[in-house]
Amino acid sequence: MKKILSVLSIALFCASMVFAGGAQEAQPATATKGETAPKTAVAATPKYLEDNPTAITGTVKFWTAFKGSQGMDDLIAAFNKVYPNVKVELNSYSNNSNGNVGVDTALMAGGKIDVLHTFGQNNTFRRLQNSLFLDITDKLASDGLDVKKEWGSDKYAYEGRYYTIPLGGLSNYIAINMDEWHAAGYTALPTEWTWDEYLEASKKMTHGEGDKKVYGGSDYHSVNYFAYPVRQVKGYDAYYKDDGTSNFDDPLMLEALKREIQAEQVDKIWFPLTVYRSDSIQSHMVYCNHQVASVIMPNLVRFIRDPKYAVSWQTGFAPYPVEKKGQTNYMAPVAIFSHAGIAKDCKDVDAAWAFLKFFATYGDIYLVPAGHMPTWKKTDLDNAMNIIFGSEAEAKKLVDIDSFKRVVFNYSGDSYVETNSTAITDIEKIVNQYILDAHAGKISPEDALKQIKVEADQAIKDAQ
Repeated sequence: MKKILSVLSIALFCASMVFAGGAQEAQPATATKGETAPKTAVAATPKYLEDNPTAITGTVKFWTAFKGSQGMDDLIAAFNKVYPNVKVELNSYSNNSNGNVGVDTALMAGGKIDVLHTFGQNNTFRRLQNSLFLDITDKLASDGLDVKKEWGSDKYAYEGRYYTIPLGGLSNYIAINMDEWHAAGYTALPTEWTWDEYLEASKKMTHGEGDKKVYGGSDYHSVNYFAYPVRQVKGYDAYYKDDGTSNFDDPLMLEALKREIQAEQVDKIWFPLTVYRSDSIQSHMVYCNHQVASVIMPNLVRFIRDPKYAVSWQTGFAPYPVEKKGQTNYMAPVAIFSHAGIAKDCKDVDAAWAFLKFFATYGDIYLVPAGHMPTWKKTDLDNAMNIIFGSEAEAKKLVDIDSFKRVVFNYSGDSYVETNSTAITDIEKIVNQYILDAHAGKISPEDALKQIKVEADQAIKDAQ
């Protein structure tokens, strides 16, 4: 049976907090395949905080991929100002294959996780499919938290119920070393540009040889980013057709893969995916170490602030490229990426629910220092610069303020959305194998996608 994730939202207002009105979740223009939202009566008045916060007691074991220094210590401190008698124990895990195996093991063992912050479609779906989260549908309804009103979307019900809150989003953009940009003869940053224009800029910014070579550009280090141009054009479910079969015979899939391989292996103006994989390195590393002049990234803000990289240049931001000027760019606005839920065997459910609501609403702003975006519609983004950099004056040392606000904090327009997860774990494995083989020259791009199509369709059939 096809698995569909739930998008739910809550909002809150607290007089002691500074967050009010701001972020707006962008919505898909195309109708998605999400299940109908639960038909549960919602209380008339939203309750964002418990009636007597000091009466809530207990311990919340909170697992996330972010460290305390990446906004989580501040989140917990803000929560404890309202709920002083709840102890929150932070456990920061690695959001990679091994780290997520550890999370799943802890969830299944029980007693180790109360609130889990989970990242990406694959990880979230897998945990829902294995019934590892508590059903919070009735809690949302009794607290008057209407999904559509709070986050503007109710397209992600999982088997007709809510289990997680989509509190985190990502902006996909191109981060640009402004010293390299100016050296290549450019001045103003683009507010819209095509792939041809970005590739031309990458060519102009490429210089040096050997260990001193600086690549003009780079795709993100994850294999599946080759298909993101399909996300930009289609707007939803890039891996799937509307009839439920896989979408790997979409002509744009082939065009995007060939373009990526051409830039990396032939023109050598992009940092190679093969090196990312062989050396186990990531995109932020090559950018912060000045091995590339620009890079497609969703979360660079977390790293350019890290003293270990000692970034000495200002970074500008340009939107994700389009195939043709004037197209709707579904990759430009902030899109949901992370969810949080309560572990099914949680003991202090009242404390966990209080923390989850806080995190999903006025605590959502503390995702920004980690490079992720809040999705609560009432977040005050004007305060975000101070939370990330300390002040706008400090921010100017590291980022071009205008492009940062325009591109990274873009909540305007329709954003890409995923609602279909059928056989997603198997499909990701298939994609990784053949796309890497194509980059290594072991198979042609055409044959790689043909084989992915065959095997993905079979995986979907087997899962139904």
